[in-house]
Order: sequence, then C-alpha cells, then structure tokens
Amino acid sequence: MKRSLGPAWTADDIASGELAAQKWATFASNTTDGAGGTPFSGGSAKVTEVLSRHEADLMAYPNVVAVSDGICQAGDEAGQACINVYVSQKVKPDDLQADQRLPERLDGVRVEVIEAGEIGTLPMK
Repeated sequence: MKRSLGPAWTADDIASGELAAQKWATFASNTTDGAGGTPFSGGSAKVTEVLSRHEADLMAYPNVVAVSDGICQAGDEAGQACINVYVSQKVKPDDLQADQRLPERLDGVRVEVIEAGEIGTLPMK
C-alpha cells in the first residue's frame, strides 16, 4: 500500500499559506535597500548596538510588529544605516498621543517607520 508522506493540507490551509506568503513578499519589497539588498543586511555595528538596547521598548508601541537594523529608504539619510520599525498600519502622528509616537532618533540613530501589515504564523495541524 502506498502512503503519502507529505502533509494533508486543506484548501483553507493552502489559502492561508498563500496569503502569508503574499504578506511577506509585500513586507520584503517595501524594505529593500534599492540595490537588491534585504532589510536584514544593511545595519552597522552602532545601529545594531542601539537597537539591542531599545528593541523591547520599540516593540511595546501600538501597531509595532517587528524591528530590525536596515537601510533608510526616504529623506536626507536614504541609503544610510538606520533602525527600521515595522508597523501593521501607519497612523498620522497627529492622531497619536505624544507617548504613542515613535521617536525619530534613538541615541543619534534615525528610526524609520515602515508599514508591513499584520505578521503572524500559520496554525499547526
């Protein structure tokens, strides 16, 4: 008797996986360095050190789903190392209370906010 060794995924499981893949593709395409690099390849030692000290505080802000060292995409510092803060949805600063606004800089390092959508895991079966 032949038996399949692979998982038996339902149509819902497959659709959920495809949606997650699409979200990750959107996330990655919004966070490249413009030269084909990934958001995880562009940091400097200073950025990594500052991020390690402030990561928990940044993750506590509303809508924040991830943080990383990376490359600034906009403004005068585009192409420079910075801290990327990924949020599920960007909100205008005026719509946030002062204590809910992400800092523009941490210890001299620019903080760039990137809308990534919701990031989650697929359910295990």
